[in-house]
Amino acid sequence: MKKVFNEINAAIQSRAAQFNILGVKPPETFDVHLSQETAPDQFEFFLPAVFYDYSIDYTADYLYVYIYAVQEFEDDTENFAANRDAGERFFDFLTALKRCLNALKIPGKAFGKLLLYQEQPQPNDFFYCHLLTFRCLYKSELDDDLYPEVSKEQFTLTLKKGRLKTTLKD
Repeated sequence: MKKVFNEINAAIQSRAAQFNILGVKPPETFDVHLSQETAPDQFEFFLPAVFYDYSIDYTADYLYVYIYAVQEFEDDTENFAANRDAGERFFDFLTALKRCLNALKIPGKAFGKLLLYQEQPQPNDFFYCHLLTFRCLYKSELDDDLYPEVSKEQFTLTLKKGRLKTTLKD
């Protein structure tokens, strides 16, 4: 899933204008999800942050990508707050992130397009945190990282006791 991780990071970096258009900062940290948002004193990261995780359902041929969007608490979002617009910036951050990633095509025959499948706020004492779940078709048998193509030059054939033995060269 290194390929997916790198493609998502590249998409966010190359589409930073999506954040600027909405008046929010693009993510300063992109990393594998290790529950950083629940124990910020045990990790070093800069906000806003995006954390990546995934799961694969091999029986249904789906890859699920979990994107944790994390931003510091800004201003209030109450209906009577004087600076409510500033408090609502997190929604703009999520919109920009969705624009960057929805319909992203991961290179290779094994992957379909990432499509936003579900989203859910993640209650947190330290930050605004939101989980975006993307889903795409995934055919593991077509994944070059799992099953790289090999050529006949990479094999040694030997005949022992009437049996043909195939050995992969180092």
